[in-house]
Amino acid sequence: MLTRRAMVLGGLAMGGLTSPLGRRGARAQPVGDPSLAAPSLATSALSSGTDPFQALIDAECARARAMRAARLALVLGVVGPDGKGRLLFAGGTDLTNPLGAPLALDAKTPFEIGSISKVFTSSVHFKRHGPFEGTLGTWLGGSARLSAPLEGLRLVNLATYRPGLPRDNQGGAYPPRTMAGFQTLFDFLSTYNPPMEQGACYAYSNLGWALLAMAGTGIAGADADGFAELYDRRLGDYCASFGAGDTGWFRPGMKARLPLGYTKQWQALPRDASYRPTHALAVGAGGIVSTGADMLAYLRLNMGLAKGGLSDPALAYQQGADVFAPACAGGRAPHTAYGWFRAEVEAPRGRVTVLNKNGGVAGFTSWMGFSAWQGSGKPSGEGVFVLCNGPSATLVGTRAMKLLLGV
Repeated sequence: MLTRRAMVLGGLAMGGLTSPLGRRGARAQPVGDPSLAAPSLATSALSSGTDPFQALIDAECARARAMRAARLALVLGVVGPDGKGRLLFAGGTDLTNPLGAPLALDAKTPFEIGSISKVFTSSVHFKRHGPFEGTLGTWLGGSARLSAPLEGLRLVNLATYRPGLPRDNQGGAYPPRTMAGFQTLFDFLSTYNPPMEQGACYAYSNLGWALLAMAGTGIAGADADGFAELYDRRLGDYCASFGAGDTGWFRPGMKARLPLGYTKQWQALPRDASYRPTHALAVGAGGIVSTGADMLAYLRLNMGLAKGGLSDPALAYQQGADVFAPACAGGRAPHTAYGWFRAEVEAPRGRVTVLNKNGGVAGFTSWMGFSAWQGSGKPSGEGVFVLCNGPSATLVGTRAMKLLLGV
């Protein structure tokens, strides 16, 4: 997670290379996190009879309070082999909203989810259009001014993090205010020549996912807010199919319902901060707000636990892909599916593939992961998500996932 000054696309940060479950990562929490080798407080709690997952989030909130004077709030969703799932909460005793008013922490408390929005964008696209086919020119050519290389950019390469565009989750990749509106965006893209060949290498592109959302949603006749409203309606239609009615595009009126957010440096966001996670045009890359109840429903859906989940073609398509390309900037690169990252974990039962995605915007982080199950004939037996008003979600999420796997 970055501070607002450093963030690209009006607020989007996170998105990392992969989770610390299995490989060395970038951004949020590196694979080399020593906590992954050392027993966690939650693990030691197993012998004392304390719920290890509750112990994990209680300990992280206590650490934030003691070391950072931060009122950290955590929502942890855990789904085990019984498939039922449960929600756990920590840090709600004296939680406040950004204006200093007391705020309840429960299943309906909203959090910004950052780049997990990308997985929702992938889901919404499949629901409306099926597999990722065609190019940006096919989908946007009549409504957008794009350079020839961008017109030929295939949606499948956008959705698997191989767009030929530069990595942009650390800022500085594009001119300021590129995403402020369609005029400035397409003024830039009409002459833009991507630095890499599409499909040739891995690069984390928030701009790419923003364009992917535009392709699936449509932009004809819309301004920036009009596009985001249309995306929100498409998202709402999708989320209604699994009972997640509180998930949607951030609007300014939501600020008072959010917890006070803390930056990567554990600084509370200023009282007058807008709390807007992204520009409207980047809603599909990181502009979604959700709740613990909705995220638990989405986790169970992706684990194949919803009605018809074992034969759901959308889940088979989104999760079944295993795509790899070397990193454009050098170093290690992840295997990906559509929106998801794939991490290999050595567990007592053998090697387990964990599909996962994290997210981060100013003041909030998130993480979701579950054991791969496509082709097994049964749903996933382990899944976790974390919502957090500070920089701790990936750390907590990966530790909780390891705890579920017995690592």
